[in-house]
Amino acid sequence: MKIKAIMPDKAMDRKTLDNREIMLKKVLSAGVEISVDCIKKGPDELDCYTDEAFASSELVKEAIRAKKEGYDAIIIYCFSDVAIDAIRENVSIPVIGPGETSVAVAGMLCNKFSVITTESRNIARTYRRLMKNSVAREKMASVKSLDIPIGELRTNPDAALRYLIEKCREAVNEGCDGIILGCLGMAMYSEEIEKQLSLKVFNPAFIAAAYAEMCVRTGIVHSRLSYPLFKNESNLDMR
Repeated sequence: MKIKAIMPDKAMDRKTLDNREIMLKKVLSAGVEISVDCIKKGPDELDCYTDEAFASSELVKEAIRAKKEGYDAIIIYCFSDVAIDAIRENVSIPVIGPGETSVAVAGMLCNKFSVITTESRNIARTYRRLMKNSVAREKMASVKSLDIPIGELRTNPDAALRYLIEKCREAVNEGCDGIILGCLGMAMYSEEIEKQLSLKVFNPAFIAAAYAEMCVRTGIVHSRLSYPLFKNESNLDMR
């Protein structure tokens, strides 16, 4: 089995991508291959709707390429699930969105959860998208941001974890029994947060990878009744 994870930003170097592959292999069965790559054109990072718009067409192209190369499932490696519906129109293999998948899992196991995003400018975009999700409307208490000062990130390698712990404590005080890490770049902190706090931390990167494998093994894939095949009658340049 081969799984392709596609990042909707182009600024990641190969060493960082390789480290993501090593991390994700921890939750996959022996023999399952995972490949992590970036889009080739588009935004350096994804922080707004404009970034999403320019990343979307590149994600679709990379997904089509992955299917042709024999991959069995695709993960959109971003909590925003960028272009997930368009990708499903173009490929016949499972397409996994870490955002919608982790919200579904949290909905099964939590009474109330909070989502932690990176910067305050992402709160409105995250909130607006998740309010379309019936589980989030019922059980999401808040969207919180880390807003770590750049200077502190440079001088203190543990700054991200410390800020995460602080935000998680705020969520606990609000009555939350679960946290969703709203950026897949936070994946390496989930275990330590659970050690320090008595709440469940949902790691979208791990959940998406494990769910992708399960979908392939059990034949779970989107229906053409829900996602009709894109026939390019609008004459788009798909190269």
